[in-house]
Amino acid sequence: MWRFVLLLVVVAVGSYYAARFLLEGFPRIKRRDDEYVRPLGPDDDDEFLAQISRKKGPEDQG
Repeated sequence: MWRFVLLLVVVAVGSYYAARFLLEGFPRIKRRDDEYVRPLGPDDDDEFLAQISRKKGPEDQG
């Protein structure tokens, strides 16, 4: 009984790592170059922020 459970655990762990290897490839060591860099968006543009933060006048009422 215990041999069957041990075999089941070994097969489960082995298949987990096999699936991870097939989906992701070799595990690689993270370098500093791989750090996440947020993509630029409209909120990074000072001109855009100034435009949306100014008070709306009669010409902007639409």
